[in-house]
Amino acid sequence: MINDYIAVEGIRYEIRRNARRKRVAIGLDGDNNFFIAAPVHTARGELERILREHSASFVDKIAKKRPHSLAVEHKYEDGELFFFRGEQYPLRIEPGFAGGLRFAGGEFLSGSFTDSEIIRHNFEVWYAHRLREMIQAEFPAWCKRIGVGPKKVELKNVRTLWGSCSSSKSITFSIRLALVPPPLMEYVMIHELCHLLEMNHSAKFWGHVGRFCGGYEQRRAELKRDGGKYRW
Repeated sequence: MINDYIAVEGIRYEIRRNARRKRVAIGLDGDNNFFIAAPVHTARGELERILREHSASFVDKIAKKRPHSLAVEHKYEDGELFFFRGEQYPLRIEPGFAGGLRFAGGEFLSGSFTDSEIIRHNFEVWYAHRLREMIQAEFPAWCKRIGVGPKKVELKNVRTLWGSCSSSKSITFSIRLALVPPPLMEYVMIHELCHLLEMNHSAKFWGHVGRFCGGYEQRRAELKRDGGKYRW
C-alpha cells in the first residue's frame, strides 16, 4: 500500500482513510507523524481545505501539550544568549547601531528598539539567511550521495517539525535548523532526502536513513529531548 500525503505550512500529513470513520480528524501519533483521518470517499480537495483552515490551531495545541515543543521565552535584552549551530552567543544592544541584526566577534549586535518584536523578526531573518547559505553549501553533496533530488526546497518558521517532504517531492526545512549542532542538521537533511526513496516511516525507510547516517537514533533522540531550547 502506497501512503498518500498532503503538505500544509511545511507540515506533511499522512492521509489515513477508514471505511468505518464518519468524520475527518487531524492527529499526531507517537512517532511524531502528523496525519488526517477521513472516511474512504472524502475528496482530497476537501481534506486540503480542512487542513488549511485548522492546521495552525492544531499545531499550536500540540506545542502547548508537549514540553519539548514549548518555545523558549526570550526578552531580547542585553546579554541574553541565543543559539547558532549548537553554540550560544550573547546579544549586545547598541543604541547607536543602525540596521538589522549583525553577528561579529562572537556576539549578536542589535540596535535598541522599544518593540522587542522588531529584534525577534531580525533574528528570524538572520537565521533564515544563514540556513540558506548552509543548505546551499551542504545539501547538494547529500543529494548526490543518496542519489535523489527534490523539485523544490523551502525554508519556513515551522514550530513543531524540523523538516518535511511532500508527495510532490518538495522539501521544507525549519529555520530553527540554523540553531542546532551540525550533526543534527545533517540528520534532518538525510531524513528528508530518504523520504524521496520511501514516502513513509517504515522499516525500509529507517534502513535508508541508517545507511547514510550512522547512529541516527542518538541524533533523533537529541532533537526530541532538546529541541525546545533551539528558539529565538
